[in-house]
Amino acid sequence: MTYHSDLRKPNHKIWSVIEGPIHSNDIDEDEDDMYINLCKVEIDGKIQHIEYYFKTRDDAYEMVKYFLTSIDPIEIEHDDD
Repeated sequence: MTYHSDLRKPNHKIWSVIEGPIHSNDIDEDEDDMYINLCKVEIDGKIQHIEYYFKTRDDAYEMVKYFLTSIDPIEIEHDDD
């Protein structure tokens, strides 16, 4: 599953998909051709709603399918480099 987010915080957890996949044109006609999942994310012990961007609907739906069968978060670890 390949994704992109504007989130630059290291070491966060994605707990669920709140909404998605949504095609970017459904939000703004001028947006690039991508899909968005709005997710519940834990950062430093606090819950936030963060958008994750995917190149294909299948990639975005892989995250949705994961949370249909699991209560475990997706843990994201970034290097500070």
